Amino acid sequence: MRNSLKLLPVTFFIVTGIFFAGAQKAPQKNWNSARILHEIEKLRHVGRVLYIAAHPDDENVELISYLVNVKGFETAYMSLTRGDGGQDLLGPQVREKLGIIRTQELLMARSVDGGEQFFSRANDFGFSKTANETFNIWNRDAVLSDIVWTIRKFKPDIIITRFSPTYAKTHGHHQASSILAEEAFTAAADSSKFPEQHNYVQPWQAQGIFWNTSYWFFRDKAFDTAGLYHNEVGVYIPLLGKSVNELAAESESMHKSQGNGSSPDREDRLEYFTYMQGRKPEGRDIFTDVYDSWNRVKGGDEIPPLIEDIISKFDPENPAASLPRLNGLYSILWKHKDDYIVAQKMKDLQEIILQCAGIYTEALSAKEFVAVGDSMKLTLNVATQTDNAGVYLSNAYLMVDGKKVCTLKRYVPPPPKPHADRYKPEAADQVHKYETIQTNCFIPDSVNISGPYWLEQDPEVGMYEVKDQLLRGLPQNPTQVEVHVRYTDGIEMDIPVFYKDVDPVKGEQYSLVRIVPPAVANPQEKLLVFNDGQPKDLDVTVKSFAKGNAKIKLNAPAGWTITPGYEDVALLGDGTEQTLKFSVTPSSKTSSTDVTIEIEANGHTYNRSAEVIAYDHIPKQLLLPKSNVHVERINIITTNKTIGYIDGAGDEMPDMLKQLGYKVEMIPAEQLAKADLSKYSTIIAGIRAYNTVTQLKYTNDRLMDYVKNGGNYIVQYNKNFDLVTDKIGPYMLHPSNTRTTEEDSKVLFLAKDNPILNTPNKITDADFDGWVQERGLYYPDKWDTTQYLPILEMSDSGEKPVDGSLLTTTYGKGHFTYTGISFFRQLPAGVPGAFRLFVNIIELGSSEK
Repeated sequence: MRNSLKLLPVTFFIVTGIFFAGAQKAPQKNWNSARILHEIEKLRHVGRVLYIAAHPDDENVELISYLVNVKGFETAYMSLTRGDGGQDLLGPQVREKLGIIRTQELLMARSVDGGEQFFSRANDFGFSKTANETFNIWNRDAVLSDIVWTIRKFKPDIIITRFSPTYAKTHGHHQASSILAEEAFTAAADSSKFPEQHNYVQPWQAQGIFWNTSYWFFRDKAFDTAGLYHNEVGVYIPLLGKSVNELAAESESMHKSQGNGSSPDREDRLEYFTYMQGRKPEGRDIFTDVYDSWNRVKGGDEIPPLIEDIISKFDPENPAASLPRLNGLYSILWKHKDDYIVAQKMKDLQEIILQCAGIYTEALSAKEFVAVGDSMKLTLNVATQTDNAGVYLSNAYLMVDGKKVCTLKRYVPPPPKPHADRYKPEAADQVHKYETIQTNCFIPDSVNISGPYWLEQDPEVGMYEVKDQLLRGLPQNPTQVEVHVRYTDGIEMDIPVFYKDVDPVKGEQYSLVRIVPPAVANPQEKLLVFNDGQPKDLDVTVKSFAKGNAKIKLNAPAGWTITPGYEDVALLGDGTEQTLKFSVTPSSKTSSTDVTIEIEANGHTYNRSAEVIAYDHIPKQLLLPKSNVHVERINIITTNKTIGYIDGAGDEMPDMLKQLGYKVEMIPAEQLAKADLSKYSTIIAGIRAYNTVTQLKYTNDRLMDYVKNGGNYIVQYNKNFDLVTDKIGPYMLHPSNTRTTEEDSKVLFLAKDNPILNTPNKITDADFDGWVQERGLYYPDKWDTTQYLPILEMSDSGEKPVDGSLLTTTYGKGHFTYTGISFFRQLPAGVPGAFRLFVNIIELGSSEK
């Protein structure tokens, strides 16, 4: 006898957009019995906590892991920024591309510790020394509205900040996040604040807001814990076979771009809290006073006994035996479905039901990228792992942008049976152990393409523009291509559509299906720099995802010439690529502008390129930015030099230098010990090379000999910790955390006659106009003042000037220069003065040879 389920649809979860799935690298796999019981036990609890800080990796993963998996609370982390202004240990991605990576790292962290994730529209513009500086760049009111929106949407009982609103010896974003969180605690309950949100959410008053303090904030004095609220979070969780510390280490280790790999200590761990506003707890545990009782739901007193009955009778060898009791609980919850607590618990419960039934469902596309106006071959696989579970697929529809596109399966009730046969079982009533459905579905050309929603509009320095209120706060786009499935008796879910490939080493590799234009135009160079009037070739690779014909058109800015102006191409589909050649002749005058590339196909005009970001620890990401090439006509003098480049943590400097006519050869780390260095006029160490290239510990003496014999060696910035050697230059030099964060800060010339400021390009104040994000970072704070010559003095507002941004010295017959100036940001951004200054450093010693 099968276990009959009488469940009602729960589609209201989908349309609210309040509870959003995290990063998915593959379809949801089946849980083991211990995991199922762990999730059932969490149904006991209804408390909610919102944790707020400034950046990805600011969150306290131990506390989040504890709250979710020990206390059973719905817990979310709100990072005000996506970490766009940081550095990337993995590769060359900066700014928005780094923000994409760090967003996904946060979502993968949450997939480990079980929390949810939210963001604001604040743009991480780089290191900020004060909260006031931060508020001068962020739109303070807009960021506050985003926090209020999240509080009203998530409805936390307790809000916790990572940082203090008064402790100023930290990143300005850090302090600003706590100041705004405290303001939002009150504003979220005030109906006069941001009334436009009332179309979707209502005012909400959390019980209290606390600062999650620690010894870190009291490094300059004793950390007095007397009187602080506290919790022991170093708890072992038998059903998971892990401690909170182990979960937290796995979660923290997802922040790989920041080098946050972590090992659990498995020790006791106390977390401390300072009261900020709201109701003061009676004891020392701020969570004991959380209204964590089903009695807060009207009529909810009948729910806890049902949950306890399910837990006490759960059979790990037969989870399906719990289905009738789970069904009964679901029916009771349905009566209170309009309550926000119940809504989430029903969503959790439907997943538990499917897991107990042993259902595995995956939706697969034959293509990873599906073009608008094209068709996709879709396969739906449904496996029932448990005998006699009584749950199977009844309906399935392909949905794109939340609208039904085609039907995969629709249940048709059988005709009435004759009276004599009424109780004979039908084959249709039997469980399908494995069912596969295949169909072709047409994708209308009116659907959206799958670019990150916060990048659709050009961002300001401090803010992203997101006009749709319902998108604000979401970590990523709602899943665009999914199959809406209904199982027997009403369980409904949306299953993301994946593309699956099998790697001979890694095995199954999944990626979400993306909707793309019929074709994209990828310029081989995103920046063209002209230091004379000679034309340059521009290669444009057209990648087609659908068959047809198209016109590729390049729009020339005023004063510039592009030949030919357009090309007709046949689109072959299936990701086929063809490269077109164009010639760009610059304006005769100094100019900074863009060439736009358009694709006319199927009666529509598209202006998109495509870039994939792929790392093993996060889902593959597709960016569809506008297809533009930034062009610069600048006045700059260079000589024909061969440059050797030692790659560090990854940057775009080699490509930028090739733009100027230099021949750049990469020197692999393993070749440093034996490569012929004498053939290079200049050798450059990439950013953080002395943090990441272990071989420099053993080969730096060779580089110093290269300088001594007449070479020119340039070392770009390194962090002041985890150095592979403290002997970077020929004389003592110590990197520090000193930096100049204001990109328009005043620059003074200390060595006006030095060649770096004069040869071959005369450097003036105008060369420091138009810089982006910062002047520089990790300047040395100590050096041999008898040998190194400071070239520039810089200072942020209200701070003491510093002169370690650019140091140079002679050694033997050659030159050594260390610079913390952020050339790695300025050159890809096309800042003319940065090009001119860096060329002068490259050209050191040229006049002497």
